[in-house]
Order: sequence, then C-alpha cells, then structure tokens
Amino acid sequence: MNSSVSVREAAIEDVPAILGLIRELAAFENLSDAVQANEATLREHGFGPDPRFKVLLAEADGVAIGFLSYMIRYSIWGGSEFINLDDLFVSERARGNGVGRLLMRRMAEIAVDKAMPVRWELLPDNRRARTFYEALGATISEKLIARWETDAMGSLCARP
Repeated sequence: MNSSVSVREAAIEDVPAILGLIRELAAFENLSDAVQANEATLREHGFGPDPRFKVLLAEADGVAIGFLSYMIRYSIWGGSEFINLDDLFVSERARGNGVGRLLMRRMAEIAVDKAMPVRWELLPDNRRARTFYEALGATISEKLIARWETDAMGSLCARP
C-alpha cells in the first residue's frame, strides 16, 4: 500500500462504510448470515442520542480499509470502568501494512487519556491475532466465553 493511512473517529456519514467492513469481517469468519446490523441500527446505536459504541476508522486515499469498535463498560469486581474492544478488522487488501497496529495505537491513546484498561475477546484458534496482540504487550488468558441466545433463554423461561 503506497498511500498513507489515517485513523479517525467515525462519524454518522461513515455508517455505509462501517457496515461494509462489518460484512467483510463476517464473511472472513464464515459468519455472513450472522450480521443483523443495518445502516439504521448503526446510526441509532452508534451516533444517536445515547451512543452504545464508538468506531475508529482507518482510511487510505479516503477509502475505509479497517475499523475498531469499542464501548465503555463497568466492572463490578474492579469497581471501575474499562474499554471493551469489540472488533478489530482490516480489509484483506490492506493487511500486512500496519493498519491494525495504527488502529490499536489510537485505541491505546484513548485508553491512556481516559486512564482505563482495555479488554477484549479473541477466538481461541486465532493464533495470528494472539501473536499480534501479544506483540503489542497484551496479556491473553485462556477463558472460554459463553453465549446465551434468546431461544435458549425462552425455553428456560417457559419451564415451571
């Protein structure tokens, strides 16, 4: 990639590009059918009166090539807030050029400014991601992440 890459906070006008990158990430993980977000939900939940997430957008020549999404959460055990990194993704065409590192660097700047740690999950079999994050100084535990879908909850609620 010969062009320079910039990273900035996403704006409401970036929603179509963000959704495109989300879909690209889902396809990369063979989860295309799992994407339920659309432009309207991203606008409302990310840029409406009560934003639930923020996005850092990486661009080259004005074209979105990667993103990092995050939100502020609270740890009742820790008694403090932390930044929850939700997704980090770089388009296949832009990989290997330091874009992920630039996104993580901007995330680190935000976290240091807010004096908050950053936490995230990664797939247990994603060795490449693990190596990348460890090279940045991250500590990775072996926790398993549970997921509870509404159908399963509904069946539990229906039981006597």
